[in-house]
Amino acid sequence: MKNETVISPELQRFMELHKIPNLISLLQIEDEILLGMVGFGWRMMREVLELREPQ
Repeated sequence: MKNETVISPELQRFMELHKIPNLISLLQIEDEILLGMVGFGWRMMREVLELREPQ
């Protein structure tokens, strides 16, 4: 079975709001830019940092 990454509803809404098409695109955005975007906060930053960690 393929491991599917599950993200929080808040992060999903943020991606939809900013028309970020997928998780790979989100993870490529620099931290400083993410933190400056409307609707992004420290909780989501923590989630993004955890998603970036190699499994």
